[in-house]
Amino acid sequence: MKRWLAAVSLVLGLAFAQALVVEVKGTLEEVEAKTLAALKGVGLEPDRVLNLGEQVRQVTGPGFPEYRLILLKPERGSIEAVTKNPMAAIVLPPTVFLTEKEGRYLVGTLDGRLLFSMLQVYGGEVERMVWRLEAALGRLGVVRKVSPALMPDPKSGMMPALLYRVAGAKAEDVVLLVESELTAQGLNLLPSVKVGPATVILPCKSEWARIMFLTQPAGGFAAPCRFFALQMGKDVLVGAIEPMLMTIMPGVMGSPAVAMLQEARRVMTEILEATGGQPYRPGP
Repeated sequence: MKRWLAAVSLVLGLAFAQALVVEVKGTLEEVEAKTLAALKGVGLEPDRVLNLGEQVRQVTGPGFPEYRLILLKPERGSIEAVTKNPMAAIVLPPTVFLTEKEGRYLVGTLDGRLLFSMLQVYGGEVERMVWRLEAALGRLGVVRKVSPALMPDPKSGMMPALLYRVAGAKAEDVVLLVESELTAQGLNLLPSVKVGPATVILPCKSEWARIMFLTQPAGGFAAPCRFFALQMGKDVLVGAIEPMLMTIMPGVMGSPAVAMLQEARRVMTEILEATGGQPYRPGP
């Protein structure tokens, strides 16, 4: 915990961004094809493309723009990051989002320099993965940074992940339990992904996505919402992204997205508590 607070303090005054975006001309299909080619051109392999826009419109009705998510296959950078600090699983494997905004298309992803530095995993293969993500966007146009409107307060005690430790459990059993609870709460699930020692679970709730991405499209770098579980000796560490982290993005504070994020946190905490685990914080 102290290491996390120290890392937050270290980057408070630095010019890091939360997300990187680039404007790309063309039709939706053309922009998607260009993006996939750019990713492959730098050695990143797309795993699947999710038509989030259509999914949201089917559930919540018209008014939501085109929005696609390209989930990448785990590679050496993702595996190294999660191996060094399991909390890195909250944004791994990386997602590249593609969305329509005001008659143009934006393509973006996370700026790994910020979060991975905070988690003290930046460097080596992790750094090279971040470089490749930046290079892929650079092939599409001029890259722009989406910087946080505010930075986390080190004194708040907020972690980037909600963490619980389940005593005397097996990771595969905890994964099945989390997936069952997510389904019971009405969230859609993608097949889980193995990233190093962690199993990453990828749920999405259309109502949450509609509110969040209408407020701040660049939040797609953290979608689909990630849960994860991994074996820690005889116990299991299970966690999920801290939804309230998204409140530091531009335009979120003071918007309807705050209430949505609070609801998401409540639901996600209930799901983690259903595993029978106890709240967990990493040691000093």
